[in-house]
Amino acid sequence: MAKQVLEGVKILDFSWALVGSITAKQLGDHGAQIVKIETSKRVDLARTDRQVSISKPNSFDDKPWFTHLNTSKYSMALNLKHPRSREVVDKLIQWADVVLENFTPGTMTKLGLDYESIKKQRPDIIMASGSVYGQTGPMAQEWGVDGTGNALSSRLYLTGWPDRGPVVPTSVPYGDVVLPTFIASAIIAALDYRRRTGKGQHIDAGMFEAIVHQTSPAIMDWVANRNLQGRTGNRSLYASPHGIFPCAGEDRWVAITVFTEDEWRALCRVMGNPAWSQEDRFSTLSARKENEDDLEAYISKWTRQSTPHEIMEECQAAGVPAGAVQNAEDLIEHDPQLKEREFLTPIEHPVLGTFGHPTPPYKLLRNKAGVRTSPCLGEHTFMVCTEFLNMPVEDFLELENEGVFV
Repeated sequence: MAKQVLEGVKILDFSWALVGSITAKQLGDHGAQIVKIETSKRVDLARTDRQVSISKPNSFDDKPWFTHLNTSKYSMALNLKHPRSREVVDKLIQWADVVLENFTPGTMTKLGLDYESIKKQRPDIIMASGSVYGQTGPMAQEWGVDGTGNALSSRLYLTGWPDRGPVVPTSVPYGDVVLPTFIASAIIAALDYRRRTGKGQHIDAGMFEAIVHQTSPAIMDWVANRNLQGRTGNRSLYASPHGIFPCAGEDRWVAITVFTEDEWRALCRVMGNPAWSQEDRFSTLSARKENEDDLEAYISKWTRQSTPHEIMEECQAAGVPAGAVQNAEDLIEHDPQLKEREFLTPIEHPVLGTFGHPTPPYKLLRNKAGVRTSPCLGEHTFMVCTEFLNMPVEDFLELENEGVFV
């Protein structure tokens, strides 16, 4: 394999849960050396989420979710509340290029590991902090998760149906998976800056603001027009039809979007130019918006005759944006695009056996990602101490006997 692009970059990872874990995963999958600090005293919540029958409630090492979030890392068990843990942490800070954390702001300060403290030891250190509200401002030290950031961002206000309350997405925590790419990109930029100037810096990433960026059209509409957009279900102010339509089969659907009149005429041709499609009430975008209930009823009658993928292929071939609404089985068992791009790569896990591990969603064509399976809790503690930090074995054993590595 060609040398990975981030080989030689050393990251001390204090993070847990999603934001920090996904950030470090993106860097580790491309060669960065990630030392993940963990402790059985406060285990990563992903190590407790039992999702398959092989997972046991009393094991921290058999959870697929943790594996998906934490590939390509080394796990070091270290109880940061132990008074002698600082002896190890100071060595790790000297070893690292980047310190990563996603605790509630103030937590690292209590541990004496905030940026101002560690840069006294390492003036060129780069620290990346991910949190819901950022490190400054009146809400900085408030507890929060993806759901609270989504609520404040107005994204939830815009999600749902006009005649009902806001809908909380139940599939993936949006901010938790968007913010890590921002942080990883900022870390790479900071590493380049340090290469050129010799200076480190503190990266302050706020999930709340990352989500607000995704509501830009509604924000601009308010700033420019004082129009407060609300929930529109699957519909759009700028397209019609724009929705999810039922197809042949049980709970099968297809998404169809028409922005331009050329796309509308193309959709009409795909549908066989039915008589209703030629009526004046569907001849323009504004007319279709006024008669959207009837429009969607007609289109639904047509889509019910075919499978989602048949509709998608016909529409796409005609230049009409359309996509089959896929479920997890479709993605993993049948999707040719994900298979071709090796979305899941089979890797053996020491407890769970061999199964597909997710690869990065971007491909460096000259430098393929080198995904390794996730570590067991504390699996690499001895190696990190004796090889990365050059700690004498007798010193390691002394600290181990005192309960530092748990």
